[in-house]
Amino acid sequence: MAAGKRAQHSADALEDDFAIDADYISDTNDGNSSADEAASSKQQEQGSKRRNNNNDKSVNEPSSKKQKSQPSTTATKPAKQGKIQKFVIPRDLSEQADLWNRYMQKAYPGITQLELDDIKMLPKHMYKTESEPNWESDNYLEDLVRTAVSSGKAKNKVMLGAPQVLVICSSALRVIELVKKMRPISPKRPVMKLFSRHIKIEDHKRQLEKAAVDVAVGTPNRILRLLAEKDLKVNRLRLVVIDCWQDNKMRVVVDMDDTREDLYRIWRDELRPASANPDYGFRFRLA
Repeated sequence: MAAGKRAQHSADALEDDFAIDADYISDTNDGNSSADEAASSKQQEQGSKRRNNNNDKSVNEPSSKKQKSQPSTTATKPAKQGKIQKFVIPRDLSEQADLWNRYMQKAYPGITQLELDDIKMLPKHMYKTESEPNWESDNYLEDLVRTAVSSGKAKNKVMLGAPQVLVICSSALRVIELVKKMRPISPKRPVMKLFSRHIKIEDHKRQLEKAAVDVAVGTPNRILRLLAEKDLKVNRLRLVVIDCWQDNKMRVVVDMDDTREDLYRIWRDELRPASANPDYGFRFRLA
């Protein structure tokens, strides 16, 4: 038996010399050669069956088990994120008016076409300037506001609480950000920040009563209240900017649940009626 084991080991190791080893074993183990050969053949047959069974298992084994037994060294690809939808403002002013009207119709889902026609924004309501700022500039909004701010007194008598530019934003944080950018445009007069967070409306009324203002920046709710109560005046107003900045949730003031109702009320109830007065010359722009 020991000779059989050695013969098997020698055969596995030498492969091509297997016949030579077998002949050698047969010659040197006269009486035991048949038994040894039978034992060796049986062991080889059992080893072959085990290898075949293992191969069958590896073929039929689920892929998940294979992955567990052989961890992959390939880096995991990050999950694909949804495509970010950027709010696009058309350059054409008539298209800006159409965009405003579409979002206004969404804000009033039950409105009829006849009712919409009575309050819709028209191309004549859009702000035009001879020196149009560079649309691609990062400072486009500031440059646009600058075209509407006049430091002279030839056309309009300066009145308290009557800005030349009104910028309507989606949030108090955005108001604060824009106020900082607007200060160089109106260095001699305060840029009013109009929002309800931490500031009572009575405080805003007192400020507007005492301050000559060129630029005011605020949120729809606070601006609506100040316009409705005549604390914020429109007799010097030249430009109303709808700030279409997107927040970190990709929301815009024209379509936010928190702002759109008050935003369109500003237009429907306050500014659209006032725009029919020939003494008032303000116009709109989305930026």
